[in-house]
Amino acid sequence: MSLTPHQRTVLNYIGEFQRKRGYSPSLADLALAFGVSSKNAIAKVVNVLVREGHIEKDPKGRIKIMEISEKEERVSLPMMLPLFGPISAGFAAPVEEQAEEMITLDTFLVGDRSSTFLLRVKGDSMIDAGIFEGDIVIVNRKKTPKLNDIVVGVLDGEYTLKRLRRDKGKFYLQAENPNYPDMYAMEELQVAGVMEGMVRKM
Repeated sequence: MSLTPHQRTVLNYIGEFQRKRGYSPSLADLALAFGVSSKNAIAKVVNVLVREGHIEKDPKGRIKIMEISEKEERVSLPMMLPLFGPISAGFAAPVEEQAEEMITLDTFLVGDRSSTFLLRVKGDSMIDAGIFEGDIVIVNRKKTPKLNDIVVGVLDGEYTLKRLRRDKGKFYLQAENPNYPDMYAMEELQVAGVMEGMVRKM
């Protein structure tokens, strides 16, 4: 049985907690870290991890220290960060002080690693969609493109990031900058992937 993203995140958190502190987190520690009020919800996840053989418990029911092989130690674990919110983008409003959950950015941004790749943006043709030069876009090569999706288009053999449009039954690529013309294929228009997200370092 493969773990869900949340179960995997809890497992990673337990391992990181043990390495940093030298002992295992309690259910109360886990409930606090993941922002849940009931320890029963965390206990269910822990029990799944035990049942699937990812962790073990001692006779008193505490989580044992996980044994990590040298190979696993050389693999960096995803960085888990607390997710707070929501925060108002309009008028100021109170914000929850307790984290909703702990997430890893790769789990949050990438649904299927095997079909995902990154592209660094060059140029200003997509600025009205909030995509600027230097941004990194996350692209899924297996996702079926739909009208109005931002896609990696292959126009007569040339790759470009544009919005997929259709006029009178014919597909074309549209920039998000009025200074650029619509792009129609002379021979063939293909889609190499659909944009699913974006990363920008401020």
